[in-house]
Amino acid sequence: MRYGVVVHGPEAIDSGMAAWMLDSLSRDHVVEATLGGAMGLAAVLDAGLEGRIQVASRELVSRSVVRMGRGCDTVILLNWGKTRASGMAFGRMVWDKVHAALDVPLVQVDRDFFVVWEGSIDEDLTNLLLEHGLRENVPTSAGVPQQGVRSLSGVQPGENIWINGTVIGRAVSEKVIVRMSSGRLSFEGVDVKAHGLEKVRVHSLEGAIIRSGSVRRTRSLPRLGKPAWGDRLILVDHRAEDSIFRAEGAKAAVTVGDDTTRVCSALLARLGVPVIGIVDGDEDGICADTASAPGSTMVMLMPGNDDQLGAKVREEIFRGGDDMVYDGRLTDLADRIARMAGPTLLEVRRPS
Repeated sequence: MRYGVVVHGPEAIDSGMAAWMLDSLSRDHVVEATLGGAMGLAAVLDAGLEGRIQVASRELVSRSVVRMGRGCDTVILLNWGKTRASGMAFGRMVWDKVHAALDVPLVQVDRDFFVVWEGSIDEDLTNLLLEHGLRENVPTSAGVPQQGVRSLSGVQPGENIWINGTVIGRAVSEKVIVRMSSGRLSFEGVDVKAHGLEKVRVHSLEGAIIRSGSVRRTRSLPRLGKPAWGDRLILVDHRAEDSIFRAEGAKAAVTVGDDTTRVCSALLARLGVPVIGIVDGDEDGICADTASAPGSTMVMLMPGNDDQLGAKVREEIFRGGDDMVYDGRLTDLADRIARMAGPTLLEVRRPS
């Protein structure tokens, strides 16, 4: 039997579920594993699983499931939902996207349950899951889809709401609904952060990544990479989670925004890539990981000025692009960026 395992998110790795599943199945079967989500890559590196879980590029979970289904007898979706309801809702959403293109059984394995969304699974796998204490759930029926409407499951009041990596507000209810009409977004159960919402560009809700909470709910000991050796600089002013896929061969990253800088610092520390962060003190607290590579520097500004300086850096240093070749010293670059800040500069925090 050949199994294709799609690992979704860092929690499925930090919890030990991914290693248990791979170890258990590989004793008697052929197993291929791939990752969905960028913070999951940090977890893969921390756990030392990069030789067992494929991480070629960032890929939507639904696409990973379909790709695995082309060469495997059964696809296993590993997830670690905040609640059983949110886990079931996630599996249902993935199934709705893949069922027309999938010709093999699909089973979701979650924190305390499993559910067979398509076909039937073999006795060995069923026994393995039951012996591990997982309860089998019945697949939920599909609701009537509403064009331009997304409901979030498992939301807790006070959590951040994200769209494509940008915080657009905080939940004020367990019921959060996102609507899109004539290209405009509206929300139910969200205290909207206008500054974040104006950064979001969404063409359709179907393709948007919308979620609540933090980027990584579980913890592990960071496994930091060796110091970076490249000659490239990358600029990151949105979609911070993509930075780990862009930073191979990079010397450093210039990051814009408090949350973007925190997420990038944590991710790129695993590659040994330092960041020069442009921040102004408005962090939403989406990432509790404080890891950073040696040489990282923070350019601290007065509130409300990070985006403006980031735009100047893009035009004057990166010539309007997102990356460049740089053979100078990072301290000199940080000093230049600090000078560009003018009277909005508060301080430059350098590594001790």
